[in-house]
Amino acid sequence: MPRTKTYRVINNRMQFKCSECGARSYLSVPGDARRRSVRCNKCGARSHCLLNRRTIPRDNQTGKAVVVLPNRREIDIDLHDISMKGIGFDLPIGIAKLLSVKQVISFKCTWNPRLIGSGRYVIRSIHGRRIGAEKKD
Repeated sequence: MPRTKTYRVINNRMQFKCSECGARSYLSVPGDARRRSVRCNKCGARSHCLLNRRTIPRDNQTGKAVVVLPNRREIDIDLHDISMKGIGFDLPIGIAKLLSVKQVISFKCTWNPRLIGSGRYVIRSIHGRRIGAEKKD
């Protein structure tokens, strides 16, 4: 049964490591590919590879937090992922209309106040309920 693993892509090349035998090899990757199925040259095991081209790692982080809008309105959210420069989260249905791209927001996290910090963020993308915000310097 094929396994799925995330591999980092640098200069359109990835270092593949077989999960069965541990054999390593460098493979070229097309610039627009996000997934690739690879067969090991040594043992023949098949692996599904998710390709990550990000220079700054993004960690999956689930949990509840609160978004504070400029008018001091607070909205409960579900965290999705966090990186050094931004955050991704999901809003409840129907609330996404209150937010717009380039709007400045802040966050509160009651279960771990140091997780997000007290900085301000700028909304960069809105795709349905999924919102992406970048940390403002």
